[in-house]
Amino acid sequence: MSDVYCYTDSSVLKNRLDIHDKEQLLAAEVRLAAIRLYQLQEQPVHGNFDLNHLCRIHEHIFQDLYLWAGKIRTVNIAKTNMFCLVQHIQTYAQTIFPSYYTDCMRVKDNLERFIHVFTHHYADLNALHPFREGNGRTQREFACELCMKCGYILDLTHTDHEEMLTGSIKSFDRGDNTGLEAVFRKCIRPFT
Repeated sequence: MSDVYCYTDSSVLKNRLDIHDKEQLLAAEVRLAAIRLYQLQEQPVHGNFDLNHLCRIHEHIFQDLYLWAGKIRTVNIAKTNMFCLVQHIQTYAQTIFPSYYTDCMRVKDNLERFIHVFTHHYADLNALHPFREGNGRTQREFACELCMKCGYILDLTHTDHEEMLTGSIKSFDRGDNTGLEAVFRKCIRPFT
C-alpha cells in the first residue's frame, strides 16, 4: 500500500533535505530534532495543553525536515496495533485534552496521585498518535511542559528507550499502565 508521506516505491519519508536513504534520513532527523528539543528547554512552546499546543510542539521539533510538521496525519499507522484511526483523531483528542491538564493540576499536591493520573493521560495520548512520525518525542516534550506547570520535573534520564517503549507497548496493547507508571515513578520529581 502506498503512503503519501513517502517517496514513490519507498518507505523513506519525503523530507525537505530530499534524502532518499532511510539511514541518512534517520541520522539527519536525530541531529536536527535534538537541536530543536534543546531549544525547547530554554523556550518551551506555551499553550493550553490541547491538540493545538501539541501540534505546535511537533512543528517546532520537525520544522527542518518535514513539510507536514505540526499537521495531523492523513493515513492510518500501526506498530504492534493500529493507532487511532484518522477519521477519529479529532473526536478522540476531544476526550483526552480537556481533562489532561486539569486532572493533573487537581492532584498536583500528591506525587503518587499525580503520577497515576499523569500516566493514564499519557497512555491515552500515546494511543492517539496524531502525527505520521515523531509522536514520542513530541509527547515527551508536551509531558515535560505539563509536569513543569504542575510543579514537577520529568527527567527521562532515569530510564532508557527500551523501558519506555516496553511500558508504552504494554499500555497500548493490553491497557496495562503499570510499566509506564513505574517509569514515571523514577522520572518525576517535585521542584526542590
